[in-house]
Amino acid sequence: MRLWRTLRWLSVALAVSACAENAKNLQTHYLDHFATPNPTLTDFTVCHGFYCAERSPATISDDEWRRVSAVFKPRAKTARHERQQIARGVALIQTIVGPRTGTNAHQWTHKNMYVIPNGGDLTQLDCIDTSVNTWTYMTLMERSGLFAFHRVAPLSYAPLRNTAVLQEINGGYFAIDASLVDVGVPPPIMPLATWLGAWPPDPTAIERVDRADATVG
Repeated sequence: MRLWRTLRWLSVALAVSACAENAKNLQTHYLDHFATPNPTLTDFTVCHGFYCAERSPATISDDEWRRVSAVFKPRAKTARHERQQIARGVALIQTIVGPRTGTNAHQWTHKNMYVIPNGGDLTQLDCIDTSVNTWTYMTLMERSGLFAFHRVAPLSYAPLRNTAVLQEINGGYFAIDASLVDVGVPPPIMPLATWLGAWPPDPTAIERVDRADATVG
């Protein structure tokens, strides 16, 4: 089972690689196949099980969304500060939906910032799951008017890695890679060019986010 899953993952990865012809490797392949196209608080799906083997429906209540909105108060005065708020918002949404979808505890391991295959545990997430989910969560935030400095971009691809992406308005692109941390921990942020480059990336290029605000009550 593990070998079959790994080979399947690699075959799809190679196919996506062939499609990702732009310099930033932006692509919608996994979004087209797995994401809810127009997610709302009452209708979106959460990917899990590696390569989105399972898609669980999820909702967020108005009270829960007020907690997410509170992460963005006061309004950020800089794009960097807003990226930190977005990362905290992603972490908070993970803690809200995780217990309902069985995805609230990561049990995988990492080596050199790669995710090691989990052998078919459908409660766990790989970079495809987390990139699609992060895109969904950020899209919910963007469409709720919580962003002033960013827009949600398509996913980006590098060999054996996928990430959600933010584009700074009239500016650069940033990887928001939730596969690198546990559920409820704000994902690290780095320039997309850094994420696409040598791996593991230069630690000084990574914007680490304090998790203190990720569970605002």
